[in-house]
Amino acid sequence: MPAPYLALLFDMDGVLIDSEPLHEQAKRVVFERYGLDVPEDFYDEVKGKTDQHVFELVMARYGRNGLDLATLIADKHAAYEALLPSLRMVPGALGFLQEVRRQYRTALTTSATRRNQELAFARFSLHACFEVVVTAADVSRPKPEPDPYLVTAERLGLPPARCLVIEDAVNGVLSARAAGCDVAGLTTSFAAAPLREAGATVVVDSYEALRAWLAEQAAR
Repeated sequence: MPAPYLALLFDMDGVLIDSEPLHEQAKRVVFERYGLDVPEDFYDEVKGKTDQHVFELVMARYGRNGLDLATLIADKHAAYEALLPSLRMVPGALGFLQEVRRQYRTALTTSATRRNQELAFARFSLHACFEVVVTAADVSRPKPEPDPYLVTAERLGLPPARCLVIEDAVNGVLSARAAGCDVAGLTTSFAAAPLREAGATVVVDSYEALRAWLAEQAAR
């Protein structure tokens, strides 16, 4: 029997690169700079959401007169880029990606900006690893809507059911499931329970565990 999946669709932040702490730190820099009193639980709430959505929420809940949404987003991007020298890949991600490319087609589906995607790809020499790349610039409705993964599958020319998505965030799992994809939830950003509740097909704590699970599926 053929392997159940023909392509692996990777999220980027928290799946390939360990960028979530840097994104949080960059947000903190901006919130402190503009005197925005944002509670600690806000950071977990917005994991996996676009900067546009995050700062729209911030302005609606904690904003004050005289603040400009575009300026806040631009300052956050600048703060994040200043932190890039400390960016690392998620343990096991690069070896796994290099290995699975021999068996599956590979694509990237991220809520990041095109610039942040390109900066990460340049830092870790990832350009040749992906046949298709979809960023926030390619869709009008971001995760948790199905559009990002629908666009990715369409560009691959594959039905979503033949694509396995690798995600670390609840919104990403919701997006992939709504698109008709199976999802491997990686517990780098969220605990196993919320990923399962969002509909993850399998939840793993490492790329080694994911490799073993994929081998089991291919052997069926």
